[in-house]
Amino acid sequence: MNPKAIILVFLVGVFVTLTIFTSINPRGLEKVVIEEKYYPHFGDGKAIGFETEKVISVSQTEEGSNCAMNFSNGETLEIDCDRYINYKIGETVYITYDKKEVIEIRRKR
Repeated sequence: MNPKAIILVFLVGVFVTLTIFTSINPRGLEKVVIEEKYYPHFGDGKAIGFETEKVISVSQTEEGSNCAMNFSNGETLEIDCDRYINYKIGETVYITYDKKEVIEIRRKR
């Protein structure tokens, strides 16, 4: 068999595998429900829950403390307060996150 044909078959196999994996879970999106939203509390590195009034620790930024959201997958992740303010508790969303920080939230897959 021709070496070029072997390489071509291998690359097609890799492409098919990646296509199948991406269709199952595109870009690492995870479908979750927003269970709680946390807003900065006096700029002291704490955030307070909107419904539960539970206080959690969050990172500080130049503008003050971060906001956070608790999701149905058990994760409480920090978010940009201004960017994600329109998302509501109980809403089903798709998230991509790294460690404890949201990279992206969206309503549609």
